[in-house]
Amino acid sequence: MRSIKFSLSRKSTTGWDAAVHLTEVYLSGDRKADQLLDELPIEFIGDRRAACQSLFLGALRHGHRTQAALQGLLRKKARAGVEAILLVSGYELLDADAERHPKIIHHAVERSKQLINRFEQGFLNAVLRKLPDALAGIDAEQAPAAYYSHPAWLVAHWQKEFPESYRELLEWNQEIPATYLKIYDESIQGPAGLEATNWPQFYRITPQISWQVDLHPLLNQGNAYIKDPSTRLAPALLAPQAGESVLDLCAAPGGKAYDMAHAMKGSGLIVAVDLPGNRIARLDANLSTLRSADLQCKIIKSDLLELDAATFEAQDLPLRYDAVMLDAPCSNTGVIQRRTDVKWRLRPKDIAQCAKLQLQLLHSAARFVRAGGRIVYSTCSIEAAENQHVVDAFLKSKSGQAFELEDSARSLPWETGHDGAGAFRLRRNS
Repeated sequence: MRSIKFSLSRKSTTGWDAAVHLTEVYLSGDRKADQLLDELPIEFIGDRRAACQSLFLGALRHGHRTQAALQGLLRKKARAGVEAILLVSGYELLDADAERHPKIIHHAVERSKQLINRFEQGFLNAVLRKLPDALAGIDAEQAPAAYYSHPAWLVAHWQKEFPESYRELLEWNQEIPATYLKIYDESIQGPAGLEATNWPQFYRITPQISWQVDLHPLLNQGNAYIKDPSTRLAPALLAPQAGESVLDLCAAPGGKAYDMAHAMKGSGLIVAVDLPGNRIARLDANLSTLRSADLQCKIIKSDLLELDAATFEAQDLPLRYDAVMLDAPCSNTGVIQRRTDVKWRLRPKDIAQCAKLQLQLLHSAARFVRAGGRIVYSTCSIEAAENQHVVDAFLKSKSGQAFELEDSARSLPWETGHDGAGAFRLRRNS
């Protein structure tokens, strides 16, 4: 398949065309939605880009419902290019009043003439005309997984995990996420277009704001960061102080380092560790706005499971730290509203596999906590298997006996009104 930039380079390409193309590429490959959006041509800006992003993410957000509706209309699975048109159109139909449905169908059929062959056009036309009724026929009570557009296995899992509130979770995941700005310097007057929230320093970004004029100066100077309020939980638990040494593990892209540097009042040492790769460049760029004569920010490119004393000695860095942050890779079940394609990528075995890796990472990270120091283990998962169960298993282990659980914080998004997360602070006694 041609590159996204090449395929969308024609001036006649609309936002709808681009959304269909991105959906086709997503269905055919293994790249994440945000990676595909990042590959849009540089000239793809303004209304075209906004329409493309809205339609593409909408197609994924509601795609399981559209696929369920299509099951009774298709004798065999459609080619990815045709399915992409159906998913984008399905989202448009769900998002519009019934009187607009004929226009949506006509537009899809007309634009598809540039994208698929004549035989497929006739097939598409016939299916699209039946799709509105098929979508409307899906009942929330009888088929919650299809209605709320989630994999059936995941809904069945949450029915056991959250029997009283799983529908609230499904409804939450289907909403459009807000974008938040955290302003660290309280003396800075935020620009018009920011709405105050219940969480100190966090502001909701509204469509009235100018990213270029209002936000970029704040971001470039290190005075603000685009992040969800849930990200405050783990750094607040760690509570690094001025002059302390902090080890930030799985650190990229550097959002938690921002919180920790400001909590340290710009004084001390932050050592950020992450795997070698593209994310290191962004991590370095973020840390560059924090470095000063009083705050050292160092980067180690390494797998945490392979991190050893020699790695620290090579950069003349301490082996033990006052505070360690482990923001572990996870299933992302707490951020599905924000990363809607998680529903498409997650598999039943992934939660258990994540928990196994997380326990290994916690064991590895604990080696670098000094006596009397503390470590915060955090995830953006809402699964007990990846949060409390991992911590319990660690504390019961031989190496975990040197630690005790001091405090924890949990966010269930339908309760807190922001992304889900879990965070636990452990203190090393010896």
